[in-house]
Amino acid sequence: MCGSALSDVQGVEQAVRGRLGWDVVPVVGSDAAALALARTSARRCFVVVGDVDRAVERLVGERAPNIPLLILGGAARPELSPACWLPAVPTATMIATLLAQLVGAAPSTRSWRRKADTIIGQSPAVRELLATLDRVAPAEAAVLITGESGTGKELVARALHYSGPRADAPFVAINCAAIPESLFESELFGHTRGAFTGAVASRPGVFEAAHGGTLFLDELGEMPLSMQPKLLRVIETGQVTRLGSNDARQINFRLVTATNRRLDDEVEAGRFREDLFYRVRVFSLNIPPLRDRPEDVAPLVSHHLAQLASRDRRPTPVISKGALEKLLRHRWPGNVRELVNVLERAMVMAPAGGPIDELHVLLPEDATPMLQTYRDARDRFEAQYYGQLLRTAGGNVSLVAKLAKRTRTQVYEALRRLAIDPSQYRAFDEVERS
Repeated sequence: MCGSALSDVQGVEQAVRGRLGWDVVPVVGSDAAALALARTSARRCFVVVGDVDRAVERLVGERAPNIPLLILGGAARPELSPACWLPAVPTATMIATLLAQLVGAAPSTRSWRRKADTIIGQSPAVRELLATLDRVAPAEAAVLITGESGTGKELVARALHYSGPRADAPFVAINCAAIPESLFESELFGHTRGAFTGAVASRPGVFEAAHGGTLFLDELGEMPLSMQPKLLRVIETGQVTRLGSNDARQINFRLVTATNRRLDDEVEAGRFREDLFYRVRVFSLNIPPLRDRPEDVAPLVSHHLAQLASRDRRPTPVISKGALEKLLRHRWPGNVRELVNVLERAMVMAPAGGPIDELHVLLPEDATPMLQTYRDARDRFEAQYYGQLLRTAGGNVSLVAKLAKRTRTQVYEALRRLAIDPSQYRAFDEVERS
C-alpha cells in the first residue's frame, strides 16, 4: 500500500482524537508499532489499509463490539464485522467523516451492518424483508418469524436484536424442540439449590438471562401445552419465579419467536393456546423458501464459500459455471441450511486450490440407487470421472491418461464403452475461452 495512502489515514488522527477523544490506529501489514499502540489504547478505532494478515486478524477479531473497524483497499472480510469496507483508500476527509459518524453513533445506528452481514440476497423478497426490519427493529413489539426449516429464522431474529435499541444487551436463543419436557420449566424459569434432585446450585433461566435484551424462542410450536400458560403469564406480568423459590423477579426483554408450523392450525387443533398465539404474533415476518427466490442462490454461494474458506484457512475456491447452474436447478427442500451443507461437501471433494466443478456438487438426486448391478454403478462413476477429466483437459485424451495414471489405450476403451466423444469437450473448451 503506498505511503500517501497511509499518510492520508494518519492525517485524520489528530482531528478525530481532538473531537471525540478516540485514538485512530492505522495498521498496514503487521506494523509492530501500530499493534503495540492498539493494545495499550482503551478508546480506539482501527483503520486497516490493505489485506488483513494473521496478526492483524487476531487483533481486530478480539476487539470489543463497540470498537469500529474500517478495512480500506484490501479484500472484504465480513467475518470480522467491519463497520465499513471500501475496495480503495478514500481521501482523508472521507475517512475522517466515516470515523466521526461511527465513533459518535448510538448503538442502534452502528449495528445496521449486522443486518446486512447476515441476511444475504437480492431478490424482491429479501429486499422487502430488510425494509420491514428497518421498521420493526426499533419497536418493542413481540415478533413471530415463520418459514420452512433452514430458511434462516434465527438470523432474522439476530438482525432484529442487533438493529434495535437493545443491541448492546444480551441476545438469548433457545430451541424449544431440543428441550426435554421434564426440563422445560427449569430451563425457562431457572431454579434454586435443592429445588429438585440434581439441583446442586441455583441457576437463572433464559428469562433472566435475557433481561434487558432479546429472548428468541425457536420452534415455539414444539412447546408443551402445559408450559404455554406459564409463558403467557411471564409475558403479561414481566415477572419470573425460579423453581423452589417464592420470590418473583422483575424482568424486561423483547420476545421474538419462530416456528415452521402454522400456529393458527395448531390453535384450531387444540395444540396451541389462542391467547398466547395473539401475544407472540403482534407482528409477523415470513421468510419465503429458497426455491421461490432463485436469484438469491448465487450471492448465498459466494458468501458461504468465503465463510467456509476462512474457517478452514484456505483460499476461497472458484465455482464453475456448470456447478452454479446445477445449484440453480435444485429445488432446495432444506433451504439455505442444505445449500451450506452441499457447499461444504463440495469444498472437501474439490482439489486443493482448484475450482468447484459440477462433479463436486452432490445433491440428493445424484445418490446412487442401491438396487443396481456392479457394472451399472461402475459405468455411472466412470462417466462422471472421465467427463470431469475431459473438461479439465479440454478434450486432450493424452492429458486425461496422465491425470488418471492410465494408458491412452485404456482411456480410449473406457470412452468407447461409455459412448463419450472427447471432441465435444474440445469444442466446449474453445467456447469457454472465447
